Amino acid sequence: MKKWHLWVAASIGLVVIAGMMIREFDVEVLSRIELSPRFFLGVGLAVLLFAVQNLMLTLRFRHLCQRKLSIAEAFRINVLCEFTSAVTPSAVGGSGLAFVYLNREGISMGRSIFTMFAALLADEAFLAISCCLLYFCVPSHLLFSLADGDGISTDTTNEWIKGGVQVVFIVSTLIVVVWTAILYLLLLHRPQILGWVLKGCCKIPFLHKFLPKVEKFSEEMTMASEEAKLEGGRFWLQLMGYTSLAWLSRFAIVVAILVAFHCQGNMLVAWCRQWVMWMISILSPTPGGSGVAELMFRLYYADFLPDASVAILAAMLWRAIFYYPFLVMGTLVLPKWIARN
Repeated sequence: MKKWHLWVAASIGLVVIAGMMIREFDVEVLSRIELSPRFFLGVGLAVLLFAVQNLMLTLRFRHLCQRKLSIAEAFRINVLCEFTSAVTPSAVGGSGLAFVYLNREGISMGRSIFTMFAALLADEAFLAISCCLLYFCVPSHLLFSLADGDGISTDTTNEWIKGGVQVVFIVSTLIVVVWTAILYLLLLHRPQILGWVLKGCCKIPFLHKFLPKVEKFSEEMTMASEEAKLEGGRFWLQLMGYTSLAWLSRFAIVVAILVAFHCQGNMLVAWCRQWVMWMISILSPTPGGSGVAELMFRLYYADFLPDASVAILAAMLWRAIFYYPFLVMGTLVLPKWIARN
């Protein structure tokens, strides 16, 4: 493949991204924006939080690889992983190809696989712990429904929405908790268990052809586990520190957007609702939760925003800051990375 073929593909990707943004653009709604110092402060803060999120993820990759990657290389890995997440269903995510990206950057296969599973374990552990804390510490009438500072309406539709959102949140949280426990067990204690189960499944005639791949995967899990056992408690605490700051910054972007639009209400509640939105979006079959995330934003923050049209604009700006940049950066970085590797 020639390089100009890759750049043509990148250009097509950028055109598609521009088309997505133009489709959501509304001049009439745009005219309602009050371009005050507070608006620019909120947008600037959102961009800063986005930068902090990516800095923490970049440092996390460098930490997991024992500083064998430069800042630029670790940032490139982060962009590629986030780009993969942005163009695949949320349940798939970008972690699945992290070991490929890392190995192509010169990291050993064992360390690459360990980095992939350790990053995934840290993400899932953060979500599992924080979601459980939110559920038991934040009143449900604030977390799962359209609420104002004094209470909520008893509208039947609102109660139906609250019940549905709460059920999905609980189910998603339970799935994440179980998945975290499985990852912990496989990575740090019994990496061979999954191999045994999968090999047993391969005894079924029509699955027998997958046995070589299962055996290879089992060996890779053992390699990752051996790498994990070499690290001490300080390593894991530092990993959770980077992970927590990245997620907290990601979820705080919405607060900055609400500040930009002069929204009223409890911003701590608005921040907490980001956990609920994320846990719902991970069940979305669309790439990066597209469609579901925007719909949830307009519905979930309607009590903070003055009207529906402003909510649409706020949702577009929110996605433009934390979602579209990964599409742009990934479209630019991936062709170069493929050509180089």
